[in-house]
Amino acid sequence: MPTIWLIVLYFLVKSDYWKKFFLYLGFIFLLVTSLPIVSTYVGKFFYSGNYRISNHHKKPVYVLVLGAGTSYVGKSYLKPLSKTFPTPETLRRAQYGIELSKQFSIPLIFAGSGDASFSAKYFNDERGEKIYMEETTSLNTFEIAKNLKKIINISDGPLLLATTPIHHRRTILALKKQNFDVLIPDNYLKNIVTNYSVIPSTKGIGNFNEIIYESLGIVWYFFTGKI
Repeated sequence: MPTIWLIVLYFLVKSDYWKKFFLYLGFIFLLVTSLPIVSTYVGKFFYSGNYRISNHHKKPVYVLVLGAGTSYVGKSYLKPLSKTFPTPETLRRAQYGIELSKQFSIPLIFAGSGDASFSAKYFNDERGEKIYMEETTSLNTFEIAKNLKKIINISDGPLLLATTPIHHRRTILALKKQNFDVLIPDNYLKNIVTNYSVIPSTKGIGNFNEIIYESLGIVWYFFTGKI
């Protein structure tokens, strides 16, 4: 993403000096962000390991699974025959949430607009799992945190998160803003693919873009009073 911005600046400026500057800088950004080891180390800022259950010795009362979007399959002119499905990341979070629900013998909450309803239906139909609650009106993390108060009581106890580790910090801050007590699993690191490779890859660029997205999300939430 930084490289794209620098390319745009390259075409906007007229000076040959600045054109070369933005060109070289863009190449450096592209090279650095494509190294998996960079996103592995920078991403650790978002993991919020201090919220692990073992650090607080509290028993969670709900597992909260945040959706990660849905995908639309089929061309527009076949819309009546097309279907919408949870993304692979949504299903991974849902499966992890079910494992945690069984481990702690506590209810499960799927949250996040269509993500929640599709995940619940998928695991009801395909796996025979019982989904205890759904929060299907929220479109983002802030709305999930706010709307949860409509279906559960803050005084019930801590929420145990089942989401992507890089999404931990923003989710925790949003939930704490609504006065929820939040925990994360002790084994959350098992969901993190640490890659210390110094060989450039498109995966490295993708991971770094996720870091930028989360960083901008936290900044936006801060200045808009959502965290």
